[in-house]
Amino acid sequence: MDLKNLDQLRRKLDEIDGQIIALIAERQFNVEQIGNVKLDTNSPTRDYQREKQVIDKVRHHATEHGLDPEIAQQIFELVIETSLSKQEIQKVKKSTYGSNKSALIIGGNGKMGQWFAHFLRSQDFDVFINDLAPLSDQQNFVADIGAIELNHDYIIIATPIQKSAEIIQQLCQLKPQGIVLDISSIKSPLRLPLRQLADTGCQVVSIHPMFGPDIQLLSGKHVIFIDLGNEEAVNQVKQLFQPTMAERIDMKFEDHDRLIAYVLGLSHVLNIAFMTVLSESGEAAELLARLSSTTFDAQLGIASNVVNENPKLYYEIQKLNHYSPTTLNALSDAVQRIMQLIHQDNQGAFINIMTQAKNYMNQRS
Repeated sequence: MDLKNLDQLRRKLDEIDGQIIALIAERQFNVEQIGNVKLDTNSPTRDYQREKQVIDKVRHHATEHGLDPEIAQQIFELVIETSLSKQEIQKVKKSTYGSNKSALIIGGNGKMGQWFAHFLRSQDFDVFINDLAPLSDQQNFVADIGAIELNHDYIIIATPIQKSAEIIQQLCQLKPQGIVLDISSIKSPLRLPLRQLADTGCQVVSIHPMFGPDIQLLSGKHVIFIDLGNEEAVNQVKQLFQPTMAERIDMKFEDHDRLIAYVLGLSHVLNIAFMTVLSESGEAAELLARLSSTTFDAQLGIASNVVNENPKLYYEIQKLNHYSPTTLNALSDAVQRIMQLIHQDNQGAFINIMTQAKNYMNQRS
């Protein structure tokens, strides 16, 4: 095959790529129309049975055309996720729950603060931002919360955990009219300030969004709600997430940090330790990437995301959780036991550990 034929084939490939993009755009337009019908008929955004039908048809068509059905499924799972995200955004905007309402976000120029600002604006909230300094051309910036009337419907505290405790204590003196919403990842340091704020007569709700600021689609994501004695305020905060597909979970204050020690604390430490071993190994990252396995690639992807997060926040999650020593000691003990089993050539016990872990995972519904 000469270079002329190669150029022709590449031009043909470019033409096909353009057709694929045009078809995806047409599909997205149709998705938007379906989203409008779902809104008009009050139908749920996500229909798992319909998704299965789509994937089954995609795999069938792929097989008919000699294409690997696994590849086709991966492509369409991404297309479906994008479609769901589009419909979820439609539903959030359509809710107009924030019409004639206002929200003040303390720490609003941080990553989660910006996420909440965008989320609330999409529901027609009038959003005000308080932070150390305004962003360029930022409107509705509040330099000093003590210098204004705190008559907002919601006041969201999106600052580092220890700073949040200080702000809550300050709010005890300012006595805001609306619902004060804490979104911290660790709750123990806030127990007393939150209780003191509630005792002043303020409406107080503590939540924990179990996702980061880069998330777009809330399907499969969770938001934890902790009732601090005002059920009506909790229900109003839940209403903020009603248009989304996020699962809203009720939890007792005393249970939160114990469970989060495993869900966040343990998973964070595992990935930080993994990357620490690699970075101190003396082996070139590029070389290890070329030699990678499926498991290594998956672990590296997760660990890379973790070490690129805010290290001060991740330190707070370990340091301020009273249950962290329990999980850290358990992790250290597990590693020592595995090392000992290998040193003792105890294959049976090693297999038992993996079997126990497998059985534990099989308990999940």
